[in-house]
Amino acid sequence: MKIGIFLPNATFDLPGSAEVGGIETFSFTVGEAFQRMGHEVILFGGEPKAGRTHRETSLTLELHPYWETKSIPDIGTRFQRLVQRLHFAWSSRRAWARHRCDLVLLGKPFDWPVAWNWKRSRPELKVIMGFHGTDFFAGDRFFYKAVDAAFAVSKSTADRAEDRVGCRPALIPNPVDVELFSPGDRRALSSSTSWHLVTSGRLIGLKGFSNLIDAVARLRQEFKIDVRLSIAGQGPELENLQAQIARLDLASHVHLCGLLDAAALVELLRSGDLFTLSSVGLEAFSISALEGALVGLPLLLSDQVGLASFLTSEDVMTYPARDTNALVLALKELHDRKIDSTWTDRGARHSRLSARFSAERVAQCILDLLP
Repeated sequence: MKIGIFLPNATFDLPGSAEVGGIETFSFTVGEAFQRMGHEVILFGGEPKAGRTHRETSLTLELHPYWETKSIPDIGTRFQRLVQRLHFAWSSRRAWARHRCDLVLLGKPFDWPVAWNWKRSRPELKVIMGFHGTDFFAGDRFFYKAVDAAFAVSKSTADRAEDRVGCRPALIPNPVDVELFSPGDRRALSSSTSWHLVTSGRLIGLKGFSNLIDAVARLRQEFKIDVRLSIAGQGPELENLQAQIARLDLASHVHLCGLLDAAALVELLRSGDLFTLSSVGLEAFSISALEGALVGLPLLLSDQVGLASFLTSEDVMTYPARDTNALVLALKELHDRKIDSTWTDRGARHSRLSARFSAERVAQCILDLLP
C-alpha cells in the first residue's frame, strides 16, 4: 500500500525544538513503522527554514514551499493556519497527483478541505484523521465527510472531537521508540543521594514548568527534601525560568539542559528517579512523558496530560493542574514511596508498557481502522 502523511509542519524545523512537538514526532515514527511493515510511505512536508532541518529519516520526502503564518493577514490564528495548509496543498499538488497514494493520514482539521477536494476526483482514496488536539475552525464539519476513519490520542481529545463532528474516534496512543527508550544499566550512572526529578518539553507557559520549580523550592524549604530538577527543552519561556531559578536561589538544584538529542535525552531520563509534567493547559498526549515511562520512571502528571488515560496507578499519579499545593503534596508522597519496589521497578514498567506503545503496534491499530 502507498501511504501518504500530509503534515506540512512536520519538516518545518528540527523535531523537539521550540516550534515542533509531538504530532511531528508521530509522523516520522509511525511513517517509519509503516515502512518496516512493507508499505511505501511519502511524507508531504514544508521546506525547512534556512539553516534548519528535519531529523534524518528513511521516508520518501516531498518538501514544498509554504506561507509562514506571520505573512498571512492576522484575522485569527486559525484563519492563518487554514490559509497556510491550503497554500501548501496548492504548492505540493503536482507531487500529490504523481504519487497517487492509496491512503493518507491527516493530523489537523485544517486539512479536511484539502482531503475533500482530493476525493472529488479520487473517491477511492482512503483518509484517516488523527486527532492530536483541537484546532477546529468555522465550517469544518462540512469537510469532515471526506474522512473515512478517525482516532484520537487521548480520551479528552476524543471527547472534544465527538462534540465537534458528532461521532467518536477510536483511541490510539502515540508511539515511542521502545528500543531506544529503555532502562539501560542504572549501575553505570553516577550515584547521587538527592532525589532527581526529570522532565522535558518546549519551554512554554502551557507546560507549567514555573509551578514545578516553585514546588521544588517548597520541598526543599518545608520538607527538607534533598531534591533536584532537570528540565530538557528550549523555548520562549527560557529567560523567565532562568530568572525564577535565580530568585529562588535554586541554581545548584534546578538545571535547564537545553534541547538534547535522543541519546543525551535517554541518558538524562535514566539518571532520574521520577518524571513529572505539570501542564496547566490541555496536553493531548505527551510523548515526552511516555519516553520517561519507557525508560522505567514512575510518572507524576497533571490531570491535563492525556497520556494518563492509557495508564494505571501502577505507573502514574495525577493531581489537579494549576494547584501547586496539590503538586507539592503529590511529590512528597512519591518521595516517601521511592523505596517501594512495586513503584520503582524500571524493568517491570518497561516490559509492561513496551508492547502497548511500540510504533508497529500503533501503526497496525491505525490500519485496522479501515474495513
